[in-house]
Amino acid sequence: MRILAIADVHGSKEARKKVDAQIRDYIPNIVIVDGDITQFGPPAWAEEFLNSIMLKTLALPGNCDPRGVLEAIENSQAIPLHAKKVDVGDYAVVGLGGSNATPFGTPFELSEDEIYSALDDLMVEGALLVVHAPPKGHVDKTSSQTHSGSQAIADIISKYSPPLVISAHIHEARGVEREGATTYVNPGPASRGYAAVIDLNGEVKVELIQS
Repeated sequence: MRILAIADVHGSKEARKKVDAQIRDYIPNIVIVDGDITQFGPPAWAEEFLNSIMLKTLALPGNCDPRGVLEAIENSQAIPLHAKKVDVGDYAVVGLGGSNATPFGTPFELSEDEIYSALDDLMVEGALLVVHAPPKGHVDKTSSQTHSGSQAIADIISKYSPPLVISAHIHEARGVEREGATTYVNPGPASRGYAAVIDLNGEVKVELIQS
């Protein structure tokens, strides 16, 4: 299975064109949109953006998306992934949008207890994990070199050892890390043309791209 992972669109009209080009160039099986589709709204823009993707799409909101984006995703052609487990081919995919607390009081923030409880109710062995917020300690370092990820997500990963974790949120933490059985991917902000192409075929292979 080939995944095109994008995130942090932040209402960029250019990102829509770039995603189309990435689909043509890399021919993924699915697209995963990992939050911050809008820049504090409007929710209708998220629905419009998701409907413009001409491929099977899984989507969840980020911390900069107002909660109305949840309904916009439900109303779009995308498959909602927030607080859900979805079967895609041979894989279960578990998703959670929003983020742990930030200093900015953004619209969609969750407590660490809420994050842990939501994910622990859904996770199963072998499931892929898609979370807008990164786990603490992996692809979560800010420009000030602070690890700003979620401890609850890190604890879930420690418990279930998913083969793949896709996260976003910290733009400058774009990258790929591997520890134990888990590959961590932050595709970087789609508002700047960044994305990740992820191949799953017994192992995880990742290519970070920019259009």
